[in-house]
Amino acid sequence: MQIASIIRLSVFFASFILLISCERAVIREAKKAMRPATPPGVVMDDLPLNSLAEGIDENIRRLKRLKVENLTFGPRVVSKDDYILALDFLARQIRSGVSKSEFFKAVVDNFDFYEVYGKKDWGEVFITSYFHPVIPGSRTKTPLYSQPLYSVPSDLVRVELGEFVKEGIGPFSSNKEGIFKESSEVLWGRLVYPGEGMVPAVLPYYTRKEIDSGGALEGRNLELAWVDPIDAFFMHIQGSGTVRFGDGGEIRLGYAARNGYPFVAISRYLVDVIPGEKMSMQAIENYLRGLPEEKLREILNKNPSYIFFKRLDGEPLTSLGTRAIEGRTIATDPAFFPKGALAYMEFLKPVFANGSASEPVRWERVSRFVLDQDTGSAIRGPYRVDLYWGKGKDAARYAGVIKGWGHLYYLVPKDSLLQRLRTGG
Repeated sequence: MQIASIIRLSVFFASFILLISCERAVIREAKKAMRPATPPGVVMDDLPLNSLAEGIDENIRRLKRLKVENLTFGPRVVSKDDYILALDFLARQIRSGVSKSEFFKAVVDNFDFYEVYGKKDWGEVFITSYFHPVIPGSRTKTPLYSQPLYSVPSDLVRVELGEFVKEGIGPFSSNKEGIFKESSEVLWGRLVYPGEGMVPAVLPYYTRKEIDSGGALEGRNLELAWVDPIDAFFMHIQGSGTVRFGDGGEIRLGYAARNGYPFVAISRYLVDVIPGEKMSMQAIENYLRGLPEEKLREILNKNPSYIFFKRLDGEPLTSLGTRAIEGRTIATDPAFFPKGALAYMEFLKPVFANGSASEPVRWERVSRFVLDQDTGSAIRGPYRVDLYWGKGKDAARYAGVIKGWGHLYYLVPKDSLLQRLRTGG
């Protein structure tokens, strides 16, 4: 019995060691999130360069205002001022009227390519896409537009755990393992007053089910607009959108806050009805629209995450504070990748047969320069990227089917370029 137990334990531990040896180490800091790499054999861009220049100008404008000193690219740290000089160099190249081939050469000659940590392999990223919805709605509740889009509730609080970690207070007095990242750990909660004269407590905020099915926020005058429940759900995923009313008026809404629960993709609960190769935003929406109310709510409530909105006076803005650039803005995890940076991405782009088709007829491999300007509640880790496709129904068609592996590099100015630029060269 003892020998048999020892053999079973030996096999177990051998299997366990083999398993963990096949897994990549978990990284928790930006300095390990990328490394120097050889540039791609051929650098290309499938979009006009003028949109890139516009995006670079946006990044420069915001970086100048940000209270950060450096941008971290794995082991390389570049001062914000130096990176602004390098970005301006590229924008000037484009505005000077150089050809695409001349611009690509200027990039390769003056910038180092840093590939990201990835999932299983360096540089490998899982790419999805998002867009700015334009959906019909009403200023008041109707049978068709029965779902409110809410502004930020007064009892929602943001707990900056980083401040507690920095000061070493309470359970954070010993943080030797670096479990909590000083700058990015945040909790969202609900401020509750137990009774008169008692200290208020912070509890988890209401879930989607408690808000939409339980009416937790009703009667608080938080409704910004009323829309179709399925449109509302997808607008939560996108984080912003425009509601167009029947009289021609409209309201633009942007992300303001969240309830703090992790995003859960409802696609995992639909694999029995939608084959994996057919899974897309359009396929999910078509299925949901055929469900009775009770079943619809059951599925939507699987995602406890909830977004609160604010009115926007202008165009949709990214978390960096820039205008989102169609086809070039990307959202990444700010714990690993620097906002305001320029990157280069290779991925598969869908090709549709006509303007109304919802399924692509083929996929083509493309490359383009992209701008790290945004974040997303579902975009977490060193291998996730969300690409902003644009605004409206056509953008939704593309964004709804993009989900696959690609390659991502960040562009870091060479010392030789910075030395020239610092001296006015």
